Amino acid sequence: MFFNMDQLFNNREIAVSIWILIFFSWAFTKKEVRSTGKAVVFAFCNPKILSIFILMGAYTYFFVDLLNGIGVWDIDQLKNTILWFVFVASVELFKANTIHDEDGYFRDSIKGHFKLLAIFEFIVAFHCFSLIAELIIVPVTSILVMVLAYSELKEEYKPVERVVNFILSAFGVLLLIYGAYFIGTNFGDFAKYQTLMDFVIPIILSIILLPFIYFISIFMLYERILLRVNIYTDNKFYRLYAKAKALMHFNRDHKALDSWLAYACASDFTSRKSINESISGYHKGDQ
Repeated sequence: MFFNMDQLFNNREIAVSIWILIFFSWAFTKKEVRSTGKAVVFAFCNPKILSIFILMGAYTYFFVDLLNGIGVWDIDQLKNTILWFVFVASVELFKANTIHDEDGYFRDSIKGHFKLLAIFEFIVAFHCFSLIAELIIVPVTSILVMVLAYSELKEEYKPVERVVNFILSAFGVLLLIYGAYFIGTNFGDFAKYQTLMDFVIPIILSIILLPFIYFISIFMLYERILLRVNIYTDNKFYRLYAKAKALMHFNRDHKALDSWLAYACASDFTSRKSINESISGYHKGDQ
């Protein structure tokens, strides 16, 4: 079966793909990049990482099937769903282990998630220009965004940050004006069910994904903290008992759990009694 590329992908998606292909073609001419690429592939093939990705895929499939059953999702959204899974869901999953590292980070993570979603919506759903124009717009805006991100890191780059922010804001306003003009003059083309779904489906999927990312982040956090139990004892039973007992006592207070393990020592893990006394002693001592 033959199809036109522009029927499957819009000009912006084609432009992004071309620049990604050019970038990786250049990057893989560098020996250090090839070595890093191999390390990333091997890391991705780790059974734990693969199992979490498979779980996220199953979670997404379940809700896509549910949305399909109630008539919200259809096969025309398959491409956008796959792109969303690769470029939005996967990125958020890789960031899940840092959600609890600092106060307010989960709130900031949600903001970051929807910034990423906004970029995705711009690529997939916003009105496209000609391919030549997109091939110019994509790298220019990408470079500006990278310069902005770098300039935010140091105080001396604040003037650069203000200039780049102004340029990006002006560009955004121009896009909105042009978008409003296009909708006004081509409302019949814009006001189609498929166009609406191109915009809405990624938002729905992102909202659905948030609980999964949150629970995965909790799992990663507690796994990272409780891994320290293994330092104190080689006995598999006492390891399992200490982890279960700690989870029951500290529940969702991961900071107290982390503090207890910093306060504990190897002698606290020689028996069930010593483990219980260590936990209760921590509470009584109000460390």
